[in-house]
Amino acid sequence: MAGYNEIRGLRVKYLSDDPAGAEDGQVWYNSTTGNLRVQGIGVGAWSSAAPLGTARYAATGFGVQTASVASMGVTIPNTPTTATEEYNGTGWSTGTNYPAGGLGGGTAGTQTAGLIAGGQSPRSSAANQYDGTSWTGTGALPVAADNISGCGTGTQTNVIMAIGRTPATGNSGTNTSVTYNGSVFGSGPNLNTARMYGSQAGSGTGTAGLIFGGFIDPSPNAMTNTEEYDGSSWTNGGSLNVATGFANGFGTQTNTVTNVKTPANQGSEQYNGTSWSALPNIGVATPGGNYLVATGTSGNAGMISAMSPTLNQVAEWNFTANTITPATWASGGTVPYTSRQNMSFGTQDAAINVGGFVTATLSTAASYDGASWTASPSLNVAARMGGVAGTQTAGLQFGGIQPPGTYNTNMQTWNGSAWANSPLNLTTGTYGLMGCGTQTAALKVGGENPAGGNYTTSEEFDGLGWTAGGTLPEAKYVAAGNGVQTSALITGGSPSGTTTFEYNGSLWTAGGALSTSRPGTQAGSAGVSSSSNIVFGGNAPGGVISATEGYDGTSWSTRPSLATGRGSTTGNGTSTAGLMVSGGPPSSTTTLTEEFTGETVSANIKTFTTS
Repeated sequence: MAGYNEIRGLRVKYLSDDPAGAEDGQVWYNSTTGNLRVQGIGVGAWSSAAPLGTARYAATGFGVQTASVASMGVTIPNTPTTATEEYNGTGWSTGTNYPAGGLGGGTAGTQTAGLIAGGQSPRSSAANQYDGTSWTGTGALPVAADNISGCGTGTQTNVIMAIGRTPATGNSGTNTSVTYNGSVFGSGPNLNTARMYGSQAGSGTGTAGLIFGGFIDPSPNAMTNTEEYDGSSWTNGGSLNVATGFANGFGTQTNTVTNVKTPANQGSEQYNGTSWSALPNIGVATPGGNYLVATGTSGNAGMISAMSPTLNQVAEWNFTANTITPATWASGGTVPYTSRQNMSFGTQDAAINVGGFVTATLSTAASYDGASWTASPSLNVAARMGGVAGTQTAGLQFGGIQPPGTYNTNMQTWNGSAWANSPLNLTTGTYGLMGCGTQTAALKVGGENPAGGNYTTSEEFDGLGWTAGGTLPEAKYVAAGNGVQTSALITGGSPSGTTTFEYNGSLWTAGGALSTSRPGTQAGSAGVSSSSNIVFGGNAPGGVISATEGYDGTSWSTRPSLATGRGSTTGNGTSTAGLMVSGGPPSSTTTLTEEFTGETVSANIKTFTTS
């Protein structure tokens, strides 16, 4: 029988640890564990990802799975949008608006060198390039058009686009194509079959392109036709297994993935350069299925967005030897008392929740072990909407409102078993402030003063007393924030619900703006520095918020939303292991908690066993 050396042309390596970046099927002996190990063969799977910030249909997009753009489209009920969003592999952040709102433009390129041509509302021949920051007009299409499918994966200068609809043809479709060299559009050869498309039914490049699916009204409607482009002419390729009028795909001419019509536009297929084969269902049903956004330079890694009845859901496709677990919120333990305007500190699996409000200010407290909450010693003095800092065994609570409504300067210390009043009080009485840090290096920021104005001040605690810290560029009240004394963040709140400020231990500077305004009662947050945070929940004029955003030190981007939106809440932990505790709409309270887990990637390594 042939051995591994004869089959693979490699000898089994003798290693003290599992290697990083092993190839599919690679075998080695781990001398530390005494096991024969193998890197698992790659498998493909769809997983949910962070939602778009602006729900829409008929949008356009370009880029790769970890750096893509979604722009234009139509919001419900029927309003063209110019909104542009950028994806960093984790969440969506706001980009520069497209020059005109509309739908169905052809696309090509990358996040920093992208192209949208045609589309818009009304139908247009205009085209614009994106450099990752701004849009600039470029050469125009030969004719006003929409429903355009572009073949320009990863390139802005080697593009061919199939024109689906013009004012003259309407829904009869066309067989016209145009080329683009980075500055000028030219006429391309005719396709073999006239049709209309979505705006993302193309993949590959201007010399190795692929067009798939489409439809013609009134008949034959949805099509299975596929055509390949070799730089000079179009030829028929293998047919889709499921006829699909609005296919939306990503990849190359020899490795493309697309959604298909059945079932509920969440079926998917993959093209290998010859034929299409069925893949797992995407997992997000999209009634109507029209005009989704598909991005990715390979059929091994891409995504489809603007899915589902809410039109903001995103699904990622990965063919990998690694196991990718998407970020998610999950239910946590039930707090033994209801509250809002409460305060929590610690980690996701070692937290303390204190105080709050129901019909009166509370002194109640509880501790969390990552699975369940238990009642713990109460605060000496009831408090709500104050600041907290520290760990489950060494914490602080300071400021806030104490009965019968005093904006207090009081500080209480926690040693893991009991609270004690401290003589080291804040300089100013404050309500609706943000606190963070440790028991011996804490930070208090902003809040409302007794006269009804909002503070720009911050104070620092060194274990011996409070001293003045840096001044905020803008007064902040009921804002969210976290971090440590030398690397902290505060965002949202009143009066501005989107501004963010970062602290380096002496100065506050402006950071990226939130995508979702949170101007009302406090949102929750988690993070350990000014460059690694999440913020969730909060209140806005339209009601409580469920949206979650993450911060990378430059910009905010979307994360999976809370299962239950709420304001007047609190949070603690890290940006990849966060905890949301209680809260509620302005007039109600809850005992619910939710736990956030960031995306993880783990090696699919197996141990050989005998049986």
